[in-house]
Amino acid sequence: MYPRVILNGMLIKKSQQKKITSPENYKERLFVLDTKELKYSECRPGRKPVLKGSIQLSKIKCVEAVNSELPIPCHYKYPFQVYYGNYYLYIFAPDHTCRQQWVTALKEGKETE
Repeated sequence: MYPRVILNGMLIKKSQQKKITSPENYKERLFVLDTKELKYSECRPGRKPVLKGSIQLSKIKCVEAVNSELPIPCHYKYPFQVYYGNYYLYIFAPDHTCRQQWVTALKEGKETE
């Protein structure tokens, strides 16, 4: 049976800096949450989306909204984090409602996985 899409939309992802020399950057990505995994792709006008990463829901340990006093250096100001393996994925939503939808959907998806 194919995975069913739960939620999708354009969000901003902070680089994970898995390598010491990786620069910190923020990129807009198409995120798709289905019943098996969270995927994100690069979208360019006139081209097919290119998958840049995915996380199996079974690998996610924690999902929560982030409240920061520090300035956020991208135009989406509502961050949340996904902790999986030994990594944190920081994602930025355009508004509070959108962030809450993603956090809730990821938590529910993780529980039913």
